[in-house]
Amino acid sequence: MNFKNLLPLLAIATLCGGCCSNNGNEQPLIQSINTTGDQLYLHVNGLEKSFTAAFLSDTHYTIEDERGAEYYKYSKRMGGEAAKPENYGKGNGRDKFLLQTLEKARKADAKLVILGGDIINYPSLASVERLRQIMDESGLKWTYIAGNHDWHYEGEAGTDMEQRDKWTRTNLEPLYQGENPLYAAQVINGVNFVTIDNSLSEITDEQLRFMEEQIGKGYPVVVACHVPPYLPGHDIFYTCGNPDWNAANDPLYELERRQPWAEEGFRPTTYKFRDLILRSPKVIAILAGHTHRHSVDYINNRIVYVTGANFEGSDVILHFVPAE
Repeated sequence: MNFKNLLPLLAIATLCGGCCSNNGNEQPLIQSINTTGDQLYLHVNGLEKSFTAAFLSDTHYTIEDERGAEYYKYSKRMGGEAAKPENYGKGNGRDKFLLQTLEKARKADAKLVILGGDIINYPSLASVERLRQIMDESGLKWTYIAGNHDWHYEGEAGTDMEQRDKWTRTNLEPLYQGENPLYAAQVINGVNFVTIDNSLSEITDEQLRFMEEQIGKGYPVVVACHVPPYLPGHDIFYTCGNPDWNAANDPLYELERRQPWAEEGFRPTTYKFRDLILRSPKVIAILAGHTHRHSVDYINNRIVYVTGANFEGSDVILHFVPAE
């Protein structure tokens, strides 16, 4: 075990002994969890066979061509040198980190790769086409959810919700492989992988209903989203359901040339979603990115695993193991 992983595991052991409870006398789905480096092992009661999956977030890849010229005033900050006309077709080189993760996933025989948002810097057609090519050529089963940058052209007119609706249904559409951009689910070897787009930090009524339906199916659930749910002790970028999320506390809206967070904070639906995924006994893991900092928390018999930025080499291979 790497020494840097020892303290989180000691914290997990302490929490497991004292505050992990379930409804009634129902046996917890998680028997134990251990993590070393980029490997996460979940020992699950009732699981019939072992398998693996992979999660990554925040590759922030850009490649451009002539079709991006009209959007350059919106893309130049996030696109950097790769967005300039003289560098069309070259890319910013960060696809190499995605390729490294996919190679690790192949070696681990991953049954699913989850692209957890901000894989690209904005919705350029060239970036989307290259990403789709990489994923198709990988030979791996994969799913994609958007982050707050994938659909965002900085300074473009319209609200964030309007931008997300526009670009997820147009340029980003090939990445969803026919699934709903806001939510999707698939059961693999008895585990239900639910992806929720919380890239606005808000949750819609439709997304909450979908999450409730998936939990109601009775499988162990892994929730994958871009923005981590609010957890005490973390900063404002654990944004989903954070009580301090409001316009007065938005640190980046001017830099990102977008509307500030809502004056009044979240609607009740977002708080209900956050409470649901942190309290339902069926949820065994929550996977997120967004912060660019690796972090592991254990709460109410589930792990909240936030990966560092993929463009810095971060990802995680999840091992689902039948409990003994």
